[in-house]
Amino acid sequence: MGKAATSNFNFTKKAIERLPQPEGRRSFHYDTATKGLGVMVQRSGHRSFFWLRKVRGSPSWKTIGDFPDLSVENARMKADKLNVKLAQWKADDYDGPNPFEQKPNLALVDVFEDYVTQHLKKHSSNPDKAVKQARWMLDGYLTPWKNRRIGSVQKRDVEKLHTSVAEKHGSVTANRLVTFLRTLFYYAQRKMGWAGRNPARNPGRERILVKESSRRRFIQEEEMARFLATLRQEVNADLQDFVVIALFTGVRSGDIMAMRWDQISGIEWHVPNRKKPDEPYIAPLEQEVIERLKERRKRAGDSPWVFPSGGKTGHIMSFKRSWKQFLKRAKVSDLRIHDLRRTLASWQARQGTSLAIIGKTLGHSDSLKSTEVYARLQTGSVRQSVNQATRAMLDAKDSEPDSAEEENRG
Repeated sequence: MGKAATSNFNFTKKAIERLPQPEGRRSFHYDTATKGLGVMVQRSGHRSFFWLRKVRGSPSWKTIGDFPDLSVENARMKADKLNVKLAQWKADDYDGPNPFEQKPNLALVDVFEDYVTQHLKKHSSNPDKAVKQARWMLDGYLTPWKNRRIGSVQKRDVEKLHTSVAEKHGSVTANRLVTFLRTLFYYAQRKMGWAGRNPARNPGRERILVKESSRRRFIQEEEMARFLATLRQEVNADLQDFVVIALFTGVRSGDIMAMRWDQISGIEWHVPNRKKPDEPYIAPLEQEVIERLKERRKRAGDSPWVFPSGGKTGHIMSFKRSWKQFLKRAKVSDLRIHDLRRTLASWQARQGTSLAIIGKTLGHSDSLKSTEVYARLQTGSVRQSVNQATRAMLDAKDSEPDSAEEENRG
């Protein structure tokens, strides 16, 4: 990728705002008025001040603050204080502890717990799930590192860890682990005052971070008949209803399991928008889904949940085990629950549906802002497209009824 772009100029608010977004990962620019003060520009456009000076022959980096939250004047004041501290220590012939050395008592588990408490629990859209996944990552792959001082972790240690995890659990898992580590080290820098370098920032990226191809699995036409025939005979009513709703609405599995009766209005489901809670998107409900919901409503009692359970959340959280058993009976392999969402989109595409309508069906929030009238027209188009795709899937179910039933009994 080449060296990062650098430049030197007199820092002003307008000059920093005019800095271009780098073509590489980031660029570095230095103030000609204050020694050691720099600004880093990320490819996303994010800008932050830093201080970089050589301390006894070794570069010492300190993150100062984000621009424009921190003004140029305040950044210079902070950099000046660090320069004074360095000059005083040098005048004392470097007597005493290095004032620029990272905190020696900061262990990885300390960073992790602070990250969980101050970030995940406060800012995640689903805190319980986010914390659970983070702890699974820590306990599953980083147990030997829990009490390790983060300043002792080197780039080669991260590369070695990635190689080990990739051999045992696959490259994708190893990539996720490195990303998780990188996040923890950046958190330590930005929120806990740690002044070390991030060893997971770019640990042999061209060698160890394997490029991940996007998953394209969905239920094929030759599988649909067998899949639906098996689904009709499924004895687990919760799983059966869940799969029907997932397959014929394209809504995310987590939203379906957390589905509430007050979100359903006639033939529409107002699905909560994770990014914009006050702006739910509308999922049209096909007759197959409506019939399932009517039957569930009769059995719901006082529960506000469509899929109630006795757990902490009040609703079902997973179908993993029953899904795996169902696939075995249906003789369908390598199909994840999330692939049901992809299946509806794929079958819509078969009917010639535009990408805009498919995106609207799946509730993608990056679509163009519409007027109320246009939104109503879009909802009608989505319903028509979903109806066509649903009919096509059901027709596939009936195309080979005898062989499908025979395979299922076998």
